[in-house]
Amino acid sequence: MEIKAIFGLLSSIVLIIGGVPYLRDIHRKKVHPHILSWIGWSFITGLGGSAMLASGSRWVVALMFANTLLCFVIAGYAIIRKAGVWSVSAYDFLLFGLGILGLILWLIIGLPIIALVLAITADLCFGLPTIIKTYREPESETYFAWLASAISGLLSLCAIQNFTFSEIAYPGYLFVFDTLVLLFILKVIKKK
Repeated sequence: MEIKAIFGLLSSIVLIIGGVPYLRDIHRKKVHPHILSWIGWSFITGLGGSAMLASGSRWVVALMFANTLLCFVIAGYAIIRKAGVWSVSAYDFLLFGLGILGLILWLIIGLPIIALVLAITADLCFGLPTIIKTYREPESETYFAWLASAISGLLSLCAIQNFTFSEIAYPGYLFVFDTLVLLFILKVIKKK
């Protein structure tokens, strides 16, 4: 097995392992995931992984599909346990709408580079409610899950075969996003 495959599979395994304590904390109602974020992420990372495969990426997409599965499971379990946050503010629905718009534009345009930029934009729109919630209430998230996600993102960068924008952009963005949420949880970046 080539080294890039090992990093790709390892990034997926670390991500899934990190999801276990998060699911446990949902069960205990200790964490309150933002449902719109997790549903959006489940769709956009699946489509992003598909677009990356279509543009020639190989092992780095393992993280994308593992992320899709984990996000779907987290959203579903949070709904079942009634532990998730369902925002009803116009701001939350605006962000979700922007995420859906980015997704639709991505599907219509069909160009891999433009599609990737729109997918990352949609992902960020889906994620802003989680960033805001975690900034305000760092204890509402599970430290280990976001640490595992950040490590997984870093490992996925080691699975990159061709250092092109289309292969680096999404995993790089996920690493930065997950690290930012982790820094909020650890209160390295504190609420003023």
